[in-house]
Amino acid sequence: MDPYQSNGFIGKEITTWIDAKRRVHNELFEEAEKLNADCYQILSSVKINKDDLRQTLVACLFPRCMELFQATYILVERGMSPSANIMLRCLMETMFVLCAIAKNDDALNAYIDNEELERLKNANKMLSHKATAFSEVQLVDIEKIKSEVEQKKIDQKIKKFTTEDFAKKAGLHDWYLTAYNVTSRAVHATAKDMEQYLVINEKEDIKSVRFAPTDRETSTVLSDACESLITSLEQFLLVFGKDTTVCGEHWEKVKPLMQPV
Repeated sequence: MDPYQSNGFIGKEITTWIDAKRRVHNELFEEAEKLNADCYQILSSVKINKDDLRQTLVACLFPRCMELFQATYILVERGMSPSANIMLRCLMETMFVLCAIAKNDDALNAYIDNEELERLKNANKMLSHKATAFSEVQLVDIEKIKSEVEQKKIDQKIKKFTTEDFAKKAGLHDWYLTAYNVTSRAVHATAKDMEQYLVINEKEDIKSVRFAPTDRETSTVLSDACESLITSLEQFLLVFGKDTTVCGEHWEKVKPLMQPV
């Protein structure tokens, strides 16, 4: 039994595995760390115009991208491939929204309007369960919220924006159809994704359950995460009227490290 199999990903024994695999993918890990450091430096250099809604929203979404990038990095480093894919999907989804808001007024307005639609959705849920779970909530207040949002939805012709809609407005629909779609297997725990936990012999008999760290997707996931952060950084810089040369520099470093699809 390998030493890390006593406590899995949270035991101290995993550090030996991490050190070995980091050496294999050293260039990519170093580039990810440099990109992350540059993002911190850039983030601290911007000044937000409080009257500019686009700047305000992008300034909030970009550190979320950074956090999700770091989470993906940590999970990849520990060999947690399915979890890293899940976090990568979150990163790409935030990238779609950030880039769409940066480029498109409809997306900017839809991002705010989606909050109103969520209020309506929650109000309808609470009213449909009013006899049980929400007995202490003033139903008249919920009805008022529902009425107000429904009227606003009609008056302003509010339409729900999906993740795919944001991806299209961001000019990243190809990402949605490819890299983002691939991660759905891990997010939804599909039967196909569960096959990785089984050790099957040549007779297709199940020999055992396999649950161990893997670097099988390290290059793919981490390079996709780098590209997502670079793409988000570029739009962040454009919104604040700053030079985007650093994005091209990082892209040139990441590109040769990416695995062919």
